[in-house]
Amino acid sequence: MVLSALAIFTSPVILFFILGMCPAAVRSDLAIPEAFAKAMSIYLMIAIGLKGGVAVAKSGIGIEIALAMAAGGVLSFFIPFYVAAILRRVGRLDPLNSGAVAAHYGSVSVITFVTAGEILTLQAMPILGYMVAVLAVMETPMILSGLL
Repeated sequence: MVLSALAIFTSPVILFFILGMCPAAVRSDLAIPEAFAKAMSIYLMIAIGLKGGVAVAKSGIGIEIALAMAAGGVLSFFIPFYVAAILRRVGRLDPLNSGAVAAHYGSVSVITFVTAGEILTLQAMPILGYMVAVLAVMETPMILSGLL
């Protein structure tokens, strides 16, 4: 157990995740230059698209992949509506703020996905390659439901 925890926390992906939280925790005014942030966003979108596309091309579109993509798309569309309703009732937020917060909950975090994937890989349970394509499929329905 100690070795697996040590392996998890010394993984470069996990270290970057933790180090990224440190400036926010100490309320630092550290900022990434806008041009670099845009370049990284474009790079990540291309990398996700290529990795997901290659994984789907290798395995072919079968029933398992189609079901995973359909489930991801449906869930990412309906989660913001469900969360917005909860925020309106329990949190007593107005429609605009409940919709904005709900859209965040419906959004897929690539950083969280990569971090979870790294932890699973270190536990000898690697994620299926086509899950990156499911990740990409989930963004559009979330954006649409967030706009609605």
